[in-house]
Amino acid sequence: MSLITTAYVMYGDGRTFNLYGSTIVEGGPAWIQSARYAINAKTESEVPQPVMNGPMMQALLEDRFKLKTHRETREIPVYALTVAKGGIKFPRHREGSCVPPPPFDPARTTPPPALQPGQRRCAMLGIPAGPIRTVNAEGITIQQFTRLFLRNVPGLDKPIVDETGVTGSFDFHLQYANPELRARPSDVSDPAAPSIFTALGQLGLKLESTKAPGEFLVVDQIERPDEN
Repeated sequence: MSLITTAYVMYGDGRTFNLYGSTIVEGGPAWIQSARYAINAKTESEVPQPVMNGPMMQALLEDRFKLKTHRETREIPVYALTVAKGGIKFPRHREGSCVPPPPFDPARTTPPPALQPGQRRCAMLGIPAGPIRTVNAEGITIQQFTRLFLRNVPGLDKPIVDETGVTGSFDFHLQYANPELRARPSDVSDPAAPSIFTALGQLGLKLESTKAPGEFLVVDQIERPDEN
């Protein structure tokens, strides 16, 4: 399953690393969730990592695993992120106040360029431990905030769709009660810490349950491969 997700979702276009792809992979026999394989392959010439992990991995899966798939769209339950009455209550990012971190790329082998004197990296920090979860992020859009942080909140068990219609970059500071601790009576969480829904409301945002189109990659056929 991880190979299929890597090839068709994370590197599906052969150009970019899409860590937060929203395509749902489903179907296939139970063993694709547990069987592990080591793939050793060599290209005839130098090939970019996204091409190897995407289109070339797709070709390998279709050849050696006899993988066949199809895509379909269905209505699924989601959370719609919208602007609450009164408008947003977090500041727009001041351009040049910090240097954005380079885009995440697992294939990168060199460190990012060094900062110049007086420069600092934009904060991009989520602290999940303890009774209170904290998010500090600078210079990101609401869509990036949704994908990088909100989709990892325990208890938000549905995809989140940004329907705010707000563009531009902002600085976010968010604190909310750790739902994992509140779910266990033996643990003590801070009673003053708000739920994620209340915390978002303090930022002028709200989550509402609704339905929206969702993309699925359905495994129609797959076979265990023979050894070389």
